[in-house]
Amino acid sequence: MITIPLTGTSPLSHRFSYSISPLYELAASLHTLAQPTPPERFSNWSQEKLSHLQIVRLMKDWEYFLPLFRYGIPDTFDPYQTKGVMAVNDQYEYFVTIPTDQFVRSMLPSLEAWSQHHSLPEVSEDLREDSDYVKGRFSLFVSSYWQLSFESNWEVVAPLFVKEAERIHHALEDADSIVSLLQTILPSIRYDSDSDSLACPIEGPACEVETLILYPSHYYFSEPLLSIKEGNAHLLYSFTTPSVSNKNAL
Repeated sequence: MITIPLTGTSPLSHRFSYSISPLYELAASLHTLAQPTPPERFSNWSQEKLSHLQIVRLMKDWEYFLPLFRYGIPDTFDPYQTKGVMAVNDQYEYFVTIPTDQFVRSMLPSLEAWSQHHSLPEVSEDLREDSDYVKGRFSLFVSSYWQLSFESNWEVVAPLFVKEAERIHHALEDADSIVSLLQTILPSIRYDSDSDSLACPIEGPACEVETLILYPSHYYFSEPLLSIKEGNAHLLYSFTTPSVSNKNAL
């Protein structure tokens, strides 16, 4: 259980904030594309995007890296780590400067999950024999995917993030509003009037944190994910509404 105190005279913005990561959205879109049966709201989009990968000649690289995205998203895309990585040059530099051993470690959970259902993919063998080659090819694929295919999607969904940021900002005006907003994201969050704090269920020992960072996502389609990193609480969630999900261009 995580508890977040609401007492004190500090503005709520000192305890609650949000962050947006275009690079994480790129990775979440690849996770969607890697699904044999994508979520219904992304079904048409996935078909169109896969066809476009053929047109821009990225399909061979995509099939090579698909095992890294079928059962999850590598930690190198974590929105907490990539929150300042914006333009394509920043993205390429981000992966180029990641130490190779760190890059390999971040890929292992995805490959382990893949191996439970399939034979070892080519990328797994290459990581073992020439990890620098895989890292370089991966960096080039990510930057190419952004430039040739995903950037147009980001231009469409970016205004949706602005609206979600405004919703969060307005909710920080008073405690009732932020509690109400958080419960729309994670209904299991509870307000404890005795201690004037929020109680957030999570596996592991109970702890108190000073801040909660929200990570709204369009392409993330799983249940809200609450975690603790460096002493702060982090909540990743999908903010897509039904009206948005019907727009195939997204």
